[in-house]
Amino acid sequence: MKRLKSHFYRFAVLGGDMRQVYLAELLEEKEYQVQRYGLTGGNEKESCSLEACLKMAQVVVAPIPFLREGVVFSKNTEKKILPQELLLHTRPGSILFAGGIPKEYEKQAKEKGIICVDYLKDGYTAVKNTIATAEGSLAEAIIRSSGNLTGSNCLVIGYGKCGSTLVSYLKKFSCTVFVADKEEKQRIKAQLFADRVLENAELPQYLENMQYIFNTAPALVLCRAFLEYVPGDTLILDLASAPGGVDYEAAKQRQLQVLQLPGLPGRYAPYASAKILAEAIERYGKQNL
Repeated sequence: MKRLKSHFYRFAVLGGDMRQVYLAELLEEKEYQVQRYGLTGGNEKESCSLEACLKMAQVVVAPIPFLREGVVFSKNTEKKILPQELLLHTRPGSILFAGGIPKEYEKQAKEKGIICVDYLKDGYTAVKNTIATAEGSLAEAIIRSSGNLTGSNCLVIGYGKCGSTLVSYLKKFSCTVFVADKEEKQRIKAQLFADRVLENAELPQYLENMQYIFNTAPALVLCRAFLEYVPGDTLILDLASAPGGVDYEAAKQRQLQVLQLPGLPGRYAPYASAKILAEAIERYGKQNL
C-alpha cells in the first residue's frame, strides 16, 4: 500500500464517540501508527496520559464536535481533555483535525505552529455527514411519535446542507414538507423540492398544523412566542449544535415534546461516519503534503 509522506503517518485519536473508535481502527488498517486517548469504552491500546499520546503524533484527530461545555467532547467521562492542555502538548508543525474549531482556538494553534483543519468547512465531508444525520432524525421521529411519519405535515427550519438532505428524505416518505429559512438564497433553492417555503416571520401561521418540526438552524428560531402556536402532540426534533434552536424552558412550561439530538452520526452510523472522516484526512494529506 502506498503511504502518504513520512510526516503524515503518526496519529493521535482523541475523545469523541464511537466514530473515533472506528476511525482509529480504520487508520491502523491503512498501516498508520495510531495512539489513542479518552475514547469511549477505552481499551488496552490507550496511552496512559494525554501527553504520552501526543508526544510523537504528527496528526491529532479530535472529535465532532470539537468542544462541548468547554472541554474536548468525549463520551469517556473518566478522561477529561481540556482544550488548553491539548494545545500545550501538541507538537509545533502538527495538524489538528476536528469539527467546529472556535476561531480563537484556531488562532492560538496557529501561533504555536499547529495547522487546524475543520471537517465542517470541507463541503464534501459536511454533505456526506448529513446522510447519517437525516437517517438518524427520521429514526427518532418514528420511534418517539405515536403517529405515522408517512403522509404527515413536516416543517424543516434551515435549508443548509443538513436541511436539504432531510427534505429529500421526508419527500420519499410522502410527507408534505414546509421549509423556513431566513436567507432568500436558501428559500429559492428550497422551492425546487419543498411543498411550501416560508420566511421565519411566517412561522406562526403554519406551526399549528405541523405534526413534526425539524430544526437545523444554529440559532434560536423557536422562541417562546412561536412555541405558543405549537400543538401539544407535535414532535420537535432539534438537530442543531448546542445550545440549539429551541427555547427549552418555554417548551418545558408548555409540556411540548422536544428532542435535542446533536451527534446523530455517532449514534446511528458511527462506522460509516468514521469512513467519511478517514477519507477526509487522507484527501487533505494527498492535496496538501
